[in-house]
Amino acid sequence: MRVEELSGDDAAVYRAVAEREDQDGAPHLQDLARQAGLDLERTRAAVDRLQHADPKLVHEVPDTSRTDLGPTYELAPRT
Repeated sequence: MRVEELSGDDAAVYRAVAEREDQDGAPHLQDLARQAGLDLERTRAAVDRLQHADPKLVHEVPDTSRTDLGPTYELAPRT
């Protein structure tokens, strides 16, 4: 799957990851949901699809801030 082929929730979440990553570093799921204008369940589903796309478009990064908000997400490196 290519970024240009994304639509709907997947496109909104991908854009949210890209925008938040540039501003504040890797965002949490809650941050992505707010940015994309989606509820947590739809955001989680979109993140899952983006993580399992071929090639992978988003990847999970452990949260080092110890805020207990769960993992953060970044755009996957392009090869």
